[in-house]
Amino acid sequence: MPYALPRSRELQNAYNKQLRQAYASTRRVEPPDHDPLDEVRELAELHRSGVLTDKEFSAAKANVLALDDDPT
Repeated sequence: MPYALPRSRELQNAYNKQLRQAYASTRRVEPPDHDPLDEVRELAELHRSGVLTDKEFSAAKANVLALDDDPT
């Protein structure tokens, strides 16, 4: 059996889009709209500036990281 001819760029892009859509429909959990690392950085800046105490910073950071790990 001979090799198939390569697809044009447009056909390959359409095929890739079709694969992404098919894969996205199988995801159980929506990807987060936010980056937890950015939230931790913001909390760290608030902590450095004195707005958050050590205890408040630790609790908020644990909350952000726990939400990221929660599969539900």
